[in-house]
Amino acid sequence: MGIAQDSWLAVQVPPLAPHLPRLLTYPDFVKQQSSSSYGSVQSLYQYAFETESTSLGNLGTPTSALVLLVLVLLIRTVKSILLPTFSKLGRQAGRRTHGPDWEAANQVRIVKFGEYVFRLLYHAAISLYGVTYFWDKEWWKSGGTLSLFQGFPNHAVQPGMAWYYLLQAAYNLDAFVSLLELSFCVTLQSPFAKKTTTKKEQQQWPVRIAWRETVRGDFQEMFVHHVVTNVLVIGSSFCRLTRTGSMVFLVHDLSDVPVDLSKLANFLKWKAATAICFFIMVLVWMITRLYILPVTIYGAILTQSQHVLESGVLPPVLYACYRPFFYVGVAFLILLHAAWFAMFIRMGYLLVFKNETHDLSEFKKGEEQQIHGKSSTAVPATTTKTTITAATNGGKTRSRRYAGDEKKDD
Repeated sequence: MGIAQDSWLAVQVPPLAPHLPRLLTYPDFVKQQSSSSYGSVQSLYQYAFETESTSLGNLGTPTSALVLLVLVLLIRTVKSILLPTFSKLGRQAGRRTHGPDWEAANQVRIVKFGEYVFRLLYHAAISLYGVTYFWDKEWWKSGGTLSLFQGFPNHAVQPGMAWYYLLQAAYNLDAFVSLLELSFCVTLQSPFAKKTTTKKEQQQWPVRIAWRETVRGDFQEMFVHHVVTNVLVIGSSFCRLTRTGSMVFLVHDLSDVPVDLSKLANFLKWKAATAICFFIMVLVWMITRLYILPVTIYGAILTQSQHVLESGVLPPVLYACYRPFFYVGVAFLILLHAAWFAMFIRMGYLLVFKNETHDLSEFKKGEEQQIHGKSSTAVPATTTKTTITAATNGGKTRSRRYAGDEKKDD
């Protein structure tokens, strides 16, 4: 099949779906299983967890989209229950380490502490599952990276892979929503409210958006990372490139565990623990995100992905049209990882030569506080309350003065 050319400047790419093996839908599964009744718990379980290459293996199908929505809502429900408890643990640990005045001056860190405890638990659990599940797979053992592409598109999507993708997609969607929630405060204003005499305040919008105190210092990088990641997740699932996509997932999850640990230690200003976790984080980051991902995985995508054409099922024109999408997407991730590593170098310099623990990914211009001893520079509780209230009430001030920090981060 060639390219249908409408004009000398426009081409119409043929659809990919007809060239991929058909995934088994639930109604077709029930028809095959004459003993199973439609909608029964047994048939649903067999379809979801015991049958390979079902429609759950493609995030673009209505079935997987529905399951994905349920998983996102479930994750958000669990977080709403657990995060206050995790934040309470951080508050108690901070009190014991720094004294009773620490809590009032570090409300932002307490909120972020709860979020990162949840992330740590998720990344540790999904990393353990990933290593265990992929340990005996051919692209991990004898087959090497060629097994990522040879035999495509006839790779069976096993239930373990389908649910691995669904959980990862749900987590990444929730992480994107959480990033926006921690970064922006949205205030609705009635258009019928009495206007003031000030000319500036007369030009009121129905919706006002302001920065929150909990906004990350690397918000721009993290925003792009989440967008690219979610697009790659859905794209690799739709194109049945789950083998390659799962390896990219695993590289990120393994390196996120020490990242979460170092952030938790730094939020509490445990200097020794922060230093140990930081150097472990840098080492793991270099191995996974600066070597395995760009050299092994991305190198295989660039030099070996043409083996998807060996089966003769996929037309070369489709390979030529779709490969730039993955080339550019994964390259974006690698560039972001390099940018974060440069940030780590700055943080390491401050730690080694200035004896200061600054998390520049959370606080763009660093943290002005004493790190010697057990006390941190305290900001009066009234100041903390004022800045948080200002961000909550429509963001009348653009200052991002974090609790416990003396320096403004505009």
